[in-house]
Amino acid sequence: MDNQCLVLLSKFSVSARKAVGTVNPAKLLKDRQYATEIFQQIDNVGDEALILLSLDLQNQLGLLDLSSAETEQAENKYVFGARG
Repeated sequence: MDNQCLVLLSKFSVSARKAVGTVNPAKLLKDRQYATEIFQQIDNVGDEALILLSLDLQNQLGLLDLSSAETEQAENKYVFGARG
């Protein structure tokens, strides 16, 4: 784990504490079920900044799973350019 990920984890833990209570960063890294529960609670809160921070952390930890259809759609979004 790199320094950027650790900084992101600490920012998330402090920010999430206000919304969902205490977050255990060590358990968040090791226990996938706990991480899923915490991230779902954050999604339910509806705080846009916290959700973006959550998505960044999930991406850093490799927990963000995009389906192949979503990935393909994202890749083909700008195929035709501005005048498409």
